[in-house]
Amino acid sequence: MCAVSMIGDHYRNRWDPQKTSGSAGGPFVQPFPNIYPTQDMSGELAKLKKEVEEMKELLKRAVQYDKDNNQPHCEQDDKIKFLKQVAEAVGVSLEDVFNKPGTPGDPLGQQLIGN
Repeated sequence: MCAVSMIGDHYRNRWDPQKTSGSAGGPFVQPFPNIYPTQDMSGELAKLKKEVEEMKELLKRAVQYDKDNNQPHCEQDDKIKFLKQVAEAVGVSLEDVFNKPGTPGDPLGQQLIGN
């Protein structure tokens, strides 16, 4: 099984506003709830940023696990694209997880570090 893909499923199910429940049928947690524009969202954004940073560490480990188990690049492009968009929204880059340093382009994470 592709570990990167599994982590992508988990977080996409958790954060995708098009979903109605998590992959285990649990309650849906929306990262940007429908709120009044005057409300202070700094606490919610900080909480989401911490979740994204934790996800990034899991993804780094999963990339190495997949590589060690002869499944490099097994993730789906749409999952990686979504995760990168959420991460970028809170100021976290996933480029060091999915792109080789200095590799221009590659918006969907086809090239992984160390390959």
